[in-house]
Amino acid sequence: MKNLSKQFQRIVDNSTLEDLKILGDFLENFEKKQQGEFKTYLSASLNMQRETDEHSSAVRIPNTPFIHNNIDIPHGGILAVLLDTAMGTLASSKCPEGYAAVTTNITIHYLTVAVEDEIRADARMIRQGAHTMVVEGNIVQQDGKHIATATGSFFIVPKRQ
Repeated sequence: MKNLSKQFQRIVDNSTLEDLKILGDFLENFEKKQQGEFKTYLSASLNMQRETDEHSSAVRIPNTPFIHNNIDIPHGGILAVLLDTAMGTLASSKCPEGYAAVTTNITIHYLTVAVEDEIRADARMIRQGAHTMVVEGNIVQQDGKHIATATGSFFIVPKRQ
């Protein structure tokens, strides 16, 4: 624990204002994970907010340097996580009690760069079968600019006990 405290102090001492903002946001969401507001560390680290209803699912994250790649744009892998989470959340919401949906395939077409302060992925069901589902996901900015489109296949499996 002593080494962790020293490491943390070195990080803070060497941080820029941007570093401190990112670290502060991360720690705030880590605390929310500890308090049960987030189910996973991934959701907490990305400050992932979810909305699901009978026909659709939406997941949004802030567009900050935390998710940017080395050319200062949102990393494609983060957009993939966002799309997969929106589609998987919808698929899992359609599973019978005691079951969940896991991704078996995902195809993503990146169309342009997301520039707004928030990135939101929306999902809708294409086909719901007894063992598999096909879901569509899209990231569209509020200004109407289409950032990415995806389809995902999901297999229905028993939840781990």
